[in-house]
Amino acid sequence: MTAIEHEARGRELISRQAFAEAIAELNDAVRLRPDSPHSYNARGYAYLRLRDYKHALADFDQAIRLDPKYGNAYHNRGVVRRAMGDKAGAEADLLRERDFSPR
Repeated sequence: MTAIEHEARGRELISRQAFAEAIAELNDAVRLRPDSPHSYNARGYAYLRLRDYKHALADFDQAIRLDPKYGNAYHNRGVVRRAMGDKAGAEADLLRERDFSPR
């Protein structure tokens, strides 16, 4: 399978709330295409839903490094930061999201 196919499968698993299985698929997507911010964002979201904030934060950070204008990654990182008690970081990310998300 290609990275795009693994990512699509991972997103499908996320939609079915099969987060651990989604992470496995998204691991393959990241391994095959480590320059895809979308794969990191999707995997981070699966980690977020499992409340594995450390791994989620790392993935959202990487998605933003790869695409500094990725609004959804800022949103997701803001959610993680809020869950981790970083109110200022969460607010900053949610404001950055507005700069890059379509209105």
